Amino acid sequence: MAQQAIAMAVLLGVSAQLLAGETGMEEACRARSGDARVPLIELYTSEGCSSCPPADRWLTRQVEAGGLGAHWLAFHVDYWDDLGWPDRFGAAAHSERQRQRVAAAGKRTVYTPQVMVGPEISAMWRTDGPFRRRLDAERGQAQAGLALHLQPDGGAGGARLHVGASLTPAGAATASPRLWVAATRDAQFTQVRAGENAGTRLRHDRVVVALWGPWMLGRRPDAQTLALQADELAGTAWTAFVQAADGTVLQSLRLEADDCSW
Repeated sequence: MAQQAIAMAVLLGVSAQLLAGETGMEEACRARSGDARVPLIELYTSEGCSSCPPADRWLTRQVEAGGLGAHWLAFHVDYWDDLGWPDRFGAAAHSERQRQRVAAAGKRTVYTPQVMVGPEISAMWRTDGPFRRRLDAERGQAQAGLALHLQPDGGAGGARLHVGASLTPAGAATASPRLWVAATRDAQFTQVRAGENAGTRLRHDRVVVALWGPWMLGRRPDAQTLALQADELAGTAWTAFVQAADGTVLQSLRLEADDCSW
């Protein structure tokens, strides 16, 4: 997994400059959340699952059409790998995350494709109207603030991703708010040669290739710094999000490395 190839340093506390966006960096290399909450959509999928390609294509269509004003993450699980085709994006950590999300909702069964929007673990993604209404229910006033800054790492070819997070008064009352950061890639193609999807060429977008966290958030602002290698940068984007124990997303934010010009 990419997590093992990336060193991570944790900063204690957060500077006012990070959350305020006062760093002197290129504007394109930083992002800061606003007052409105941006929903997060989680798709749990697998290259070894015959019913997953329609959901993968649905995600791609939505992202290409503008994303419905939300951020998207495709978590590839690993429990289909023993059917003859190991998913190169599959990870035990993604399967465990799915199980934890389902358990938090008081359920037991995990499946693919499974779409989660906030605390809703079985969003009706195949029907446009109900899905948009589910998204609308996740909007409103943000309960957390997020900031992302990408900065060159002293000529070594890598970079540092600075992540700042703070809770609003409403967010501070939320049970166990946690900060996560996911690295994603788009336009990832796989020619499947075995298993249920043998002979199919699959496209994946917003596929999670690394996941950091969770970091518990308290009443004070917090910050993390991720040290990224050069080969982790091209075509990569990062989505930071604050999520409560029940799955409610307090805020989410996305930054793309290709937008940066150094």
